[in-house]
Amino acid sequence: MSRLKNRLPLVIYLLIVIVILGFLSLLIGPTKISASEVFLSVFAPGNSDTSSIIWQIRMPRLILEILSGTLLAMAGSILLGIFGTIIIDNLVVKSFYIIVSAIAAVSIFLILFGFNLPPSYPLLLGSLAGATWIDVLIVALFIVAGLAVYVFYYKDLNALLFGEYTAKTLGVEVGLTKIFLSVVALIISTVAIYACGLLCLGGMIIPYFVRLATGVNYKYLIPVSILTSASLIILIDIFSRIVFPAELPIGIIMVILSGPFYIYALQRRRSGL
Repeated sequence: MSRLKNRLPLVIYLLIVIVILGFLSLLIGPTKISASEVFLSVFAPGNSDTSSIIWQIRMPRLILEILSGTLLAMAGSILLGIFGTIIIDNLVVKSFYIIVSAIAAVSIFLILFGFNLPPSYPLLLGSLAGATWIDVLIVALFIVAGLAVYVFYYKDLNALLFGEYTAKTLGVEVGLTKIFLSVVALIISTVAIYACGLLCLGGMIIPYFVRLATGVNYKYLIPVSILTSASLIILIDIFSRIVFPAELPIGIIMVILSGPFYIYALQRRRSGL
């Protein structure tokens, strides 16, 4: 109970952050809508143009942002449990981040100099601008399945963090569990690419840092990672709409902002932390 009480304020703070950022996300857009109009449209929707904008354009986008953050947190948490922190060094930093940084650099060059991006680029860069309720439903179904896996396997993930031998002594079928969870992480990652683009997979590093605040117990790690990741995706999307005259793809911003954190993670890994 004492551990729960220590983590409960963090969960409450993150929920408050999501509510505030969510309201800002609904407020910001090419069509100017006042805060009072947003509030009324959310809690008392009608047939007005404002309600249509909120519920048909901005609300699906906001919910897909939250769901995208959830996908990234779940995939990152599962991979962290299966492979440990070594994945940060050997896979994420040395391979994935180098590739996506190159893609982001080329993309920024093309955007700044007015070139038309290839048709495949939206899948790489990510854009939540065209989010629909169909997208929300598709992603939500996979998240429900992912959460079901979390409920039944979080104890196994906890055991795997102590090594395969310890996990076996605790009754975990290590080989089958790792294969199954790896497939789940792959499916979730694929859905995340569908939702917010390939470059956004950089957000899977979030559980690595969240564990420093919550510990490695998956009972707390995944929920807090989900709330943190969802907040970050919403914030990045708001940032892309406010700062840049032409909305910069969310994946590019994710790569730029996550760079220092990847470097920090690599240094911690080399230091044995």
